[in-house]
Amino acid sequence: MKSGKMGLVMAAMATVMLTASLALARPGGGQGGGPGGPGYGPCGGGAGFAQLSPEKQAAYQKLAEAFYNKTAQTRAAVGVKRAELNAAAVAQNPDTAKIEALSKEIGDLTGKLIAERTQFRIQVAKEIGVFPMGGGHGFGHGGFMGGPGAMGGGCQ
Repeated sequence: MKSGKMGLVMAAMATVMLTASLALARPGGGQGGGPGGPGYGPCGGGAGFAQLSPEKQAAYQKLAEAFYNKTAQTRAAVGVKRAELNAAAVAQNPDTAKIEALSKEIGDLTGKLIAERTQFRIQVAKEIGVFPMGGGHGFGHGGFMGGPGAMGGGCQ
């Protein structure tokens, strides 16, 4: 019995460590690519991005990279918390209090990211005059694990 619990704990820790290392090791991750990569940006770049002048594209890329760097730790923390939640949920005797606490933490971190994204979009609209929509890859249900243009469908 004791070795069974130890094995479960070790498996959970390995899952958390692997997820954290992947979140930190993939600078662009997901479908959107990293800073400057194809589809980079909260809405994946898309056709609207291509219609911007080269100067505005460069300005947008600079703002998007700053946003990406500013939110990298929070996105990684969401990934770690999700791995912890998954491990807690599949435990032999799930601790519902821990599961609820992790769910709340993930919600709080996600809310922080949404607030940061909103500020980013406002800044882009002010400095560039338009927010380049399109591309189809935004912050969907997949979370904030990849770059700003990674994971999920649609721009929110």
